[in-house]
Amino acid sequence: MSVSVWKSLMPRSLLAATLMVVIAVSSPQIAVAQHDARKVLWFNGMPDIPPTFTTRHRKKMSNYVDGYRDGTAFDVTYTHRTSGGGLAAALSAAQYDIVVLDMTNRDALINAKDQEALRQFYGTGRSALMLDGSFAIRSIDINPTTKFPGVNKSGGGLLMNQMYALSENGGGILIGTDHDIWQPNANKALQAILPQAQFQGTTNPSTDGDFIGNVLLASRVIVIARDLLKHWESVPNQGEAPVGTFADFTGQTVTLFSLVETADKPGGGRKRPYISASFSPGRERIPIDSADKVFENMPTHSTKP
Repeated sequence: MSVSVWKSLMPRSLLAATLMVVIAVSSPQIAVAQHDARKVLWFNGMPDIPPTFTTRHRKKMSNYVDGYRDGTAFDVTYTHRTSGGGLAAALSAAQYDIVVLDMTNRDALINAKDQEALRQFYGTGRSALMLDGSFAIRSIDINPTTKFPGVNKSGGGLLMNQMYALSENGGGILIGTDHDIWQPNANKALQAILPQAQFQGTTNPSTDGDFIGNVLLASRVIVIARDLLKHWESVPNQGEAPVGTFADFTGQTVTLFSLVETADKPGGGRKRPYISASFSPGRERIPIDSADKVFENMPTHSTKP
């Protein structure tokens, strides 16, 4: 995609926010000792569009994960490729415990070879996979609220809670996208694993909503919901995550539960799920504009294939 096309899209592309699906799977081989660093592939499929969208922004996030707890938690390999088949090549080059994919690219990035590589990765049961198209707007130079690691490091805390939710739930898949302009590649990746589960549409979240359970706010790092909201209000448009019961490509059942949901502005309407997961987070609700601290409450029930 040309720089001029990206520039024409940039005003809308900056109206995106976090959206993801976490699918926990049985993964006995990932249950390594706590001191062993998980091997992570951070795959960036986004074109470099200076000055706002660059590999420097993506590497800032991957370096944050790599350096967490002095590098004892995750060992990250960063890769940047923007053509079909690049993901399959990266996955075949080494074995990883967790793969993180930035799918923010309107051009065709995921092809049949990449989809098959994702199915093989999922099918081993040894690893965890995170595909999140919203990384493009989680580290951008618009204003202080959008610069990673975010207000009071809330963006960094959210990222680490995602990483730990995967590694401590026995592996899994986390697939994400922002609003409908950027959904095609994330949906192709999701289609490879859960063919009937897809992201859709564009929403405009209000403060009429809640985090459900403490997974995103306190899996490992205490994050204040209001701090995250300051970023989300700066880049407010996102899509809607799938919830419900689906069959994965092997025919096994996976149920997706909502982890955070809000009504569109000005509020008062149907609450749309923005983040969903294959484990029940419990019934506790924390308003998305809450300034209170919540504490660790990892989920205990999952719909593992």
